[in-house]
Amino acid sequence: MTHQRYIFLFPTQSEALPFCRLAPDAEVVISGVGMAQTAATVASLYAEGRLEGACIVLAGIAGSYREELSYGEVVEVAEEWCEELPQRFRVRHGATARIADVSQVRSNTVHRGMDDAEADIENMEGAALFALAERLGLCATEIRAISNRVGESFEQWHVGEAVEALAVELHKILVKR
Repeated sequence: MTHQRYIFLFPTQSEALPFCRLAPDAEVVISGVGMAQTAATVASLYAEGRLEGACIVLAGIAGSYREELSYGEVVEVAEEWCEELPQRFRVRHGATARIADVSQVRSNTVHRGMDDAEADIENMEGAALFALAERLGLCATEIRAISNRVGESFEQWHVGEAVEALAVELHKILVKR
C-alpha cells in the first residue's frame, strides 16, 4: 500500500537518531515509551489533523522470543495484543497497512518480560497504535528491529546494530514511495 506521506513514530530519540541522519526531511515524532504515551501522542496528532492522508509507521527495537530472528533483523508486525491483560479481555489488533519487504511477525505489547508461545516478538507500544488505528480508521503499520532475546539483561542487547538496520529499512520505504 503506497501513501503520499509517512509519519514515523519512535518511542525514543535514540531509536530515531540513525533514521533522522539518513532521512533528515522525514516527518518524525517521538511518542515516548509505553502504550499510554503512544496512545496520547497518536490522539494528539489526530486531534491536530496531522494524520490526514498519512500512514503512521511505528518504528523501534523489539525483543524476540524466536531464536531464528537474528539480532538486527527488521520485521513488520501483522498483529498485536496486550499480553498483560487476562485472556478474556485480550483483543488482537491487526496492521492496517503493509509497507516493507521484510518478514511479517506477531507481537505482544508488554511492560515486563513475559513468555508468550504465540508471539514472535515483544514491544511496549504496538497494541496501542493498532487499536487506535482500527478505531479511528487510520493507516498504520509497525516496523521493528530485533535488539535482544526476551529475558536477556540489557547489557546483552544489540541496540546499536538494531537501530542502524532499522534506519536502513525505513529509508528504503521512503525511497520506493
